[in-house]
Amino acid sequence: MQDERLRESLGNALVRLFRLVNREHGRALKPCEVSTEQAHILSVLWIEGAMTIGRLQRAIALSSPTLTGALDRMEAQGLVRRVESPEDRRASVVEPRVPARRRAKIEATLDETEERCFSALTSNERKELLRLLDKCIARLDA
Repeated sequence: MQDERLRESLGNALVRLFRLVNREHGRALKPCEVSTEQAHILSVLWIEGAMTIGRLQRAIALSSPTLTGALDRMEAQGLVRRVESPEDRRASVVEPRVPARRRAKIEATLDETEERCFSALTSNERKELLRLLDKCIARLDA
């Protein structure tokens, strides 16, 4: 009975998939000298641009202490910089600070790993999976 419940649990499947994809990204990113979490933060900043820590926290769904620790490590490595927000002096804005060549290597590694992780799905299946995940995220994020 336990076997069947686990096999039919979407939550369990998503957690397992997350861990497996995270592990694949981690291995692939090792030569880039960034963690999967750091690469995810950088990807959001590269796509969305510099943003406040609060906005970044909402975009990546990390707890405040986890994000603060990650940003502290990234700042020490020269991957990001925190500056005072021009709109609100109480807030900090996070800016990516990765040179273009290193950024290209990280982005290519993420693209290759994602392709490998989801190669079992057709292009249409990937789009449908993304649509369904976005629908669940929107519901939980509301």
